[in-house]
Amino acid sequence: MKRRGFFGLFAVLLLAGCNYHADLKNLQLIYATSLDTNENNEIVTTVTIQSPGGEERTVPIHEVLSASGPTMQDALYKKIGLQISGPIGTSKNQVMLISDKLAKTDLLGILDSTFRSSTDPMLAKVAIVHGTAADLVKLDRIGSATAGEYLRKILKSAQYETMVPKVTVHSIYPALHDQGKDIVIPILRKGNRLSKESDKDKAVIDGLALIHKRKYSGYALTPEQSSLFLLMNGSLGKICVLTRQIEKTEGKSEPTDFLSLSIASSKRSKKVTVLPSGQIQVNMQLKLKANVIEYAKFKLLDRPTIERLNDKFSELLTQESQDICKLLKRAHSDAFGIGRDLIAMHPQEWKRLDWETAYPETDFQVAVKVEIVAHGIIN
Repeated sequence: MKRRGFFGLFAVLLLAGCNYHADLKNLQLIYATSLDTNENNEIVTTVTIQSPGGEERTVPIHEVLSASGPTMQDALYKKIGLQISGPIGTSKNQVMLISDKLAKTDLLGILDSTFRSSTDPMLAKVAIVHGTAADLVKLDRIGSATAGEYLRKILKSAQYETMVPKVTVHSIYPALHDQGKDIVIPILRKGNRLSKESDKDKAVIDGLALIHKRKYSGYALTPEQSSLFLLMNGSLGKICVLTRQIEKTEGKSEPTDFLSLSIASSKRSKKVTVLPSGQIQVNMQLKLKANVIEYAKFKLLDRPTIERLNDKFSELLTQESQDICKLLKRAHSDAFGIGRDLIAMHPQEWKRLDWETAYPETDFQVAVKVEIVAHGIIN
């Protein structure tokens, strides 16, 4: 009797293992997800799915599926799930794209099911898309790379080059609950503004979306402003190249009018004070050490020339940094975390403040100082 019981239990475990293996074999893995909205105010969920290779095929099959519903999960499991032969797997999802129109609603509510799921990858990158987000998921890619892998690499490369911060499902959840600081989210768009035929199947970094109260404010930083903003926020990637026009010539600008600097180091200081009048004042100093990587002038870079370039570049970046602060105030986006500093250093004043009306009146005193420390091996 004992031997019969043992063999019966072994058979049950073996059959369960076979079923589990069969489920894995038929698992339909999601590699990219996009969220849009339609005229009925429903969420349109689009995914790129990789089906595993079977006996009749040696390579995985990629396909794009879309469905709409009142929530993302309703569209994904009740509608998209009925279009495929096998269970949906979200563990390989690499990007979560949200259209700019949908992002202007509550981001926390949109992504609620993603935050609650233990199977969704927390390191999936999050980005906002100008226009229809599904257009990027449907991009035709050459080779075996999925759209999800392609988009993840674009965002990772932009992070490496100090164009966007690291924004993932894991990082965005606590940030959306932070009362003292607003977040910024990378923006993507399809192709380029010239709409060249060769660029129709490409995604391009289009700057940073300014978030306020868990919603996209509709204001955004340009790609050029984004790099400077990150430096002002104390974030320097592995590479940061800034190119500015430092000379003015009559007619069409020439390459000799521009200077390109590679930022070697960055040091930011920020001090938040409450004036007797009750106004908030922010003093921000940014010191950059840089290497010249391109300056199409034939004359040598002597000390007076370097000092002149230092002053000119510092002047340009100071003006741009002030423009960034004005844009942040217009968007009501506290992306520098001024509120967080007030909570920590001036808690009583913070309790008395109406931050919605006080923040746009904040006085930003910003200065950028550039120091060229190397100019290549030409001279």
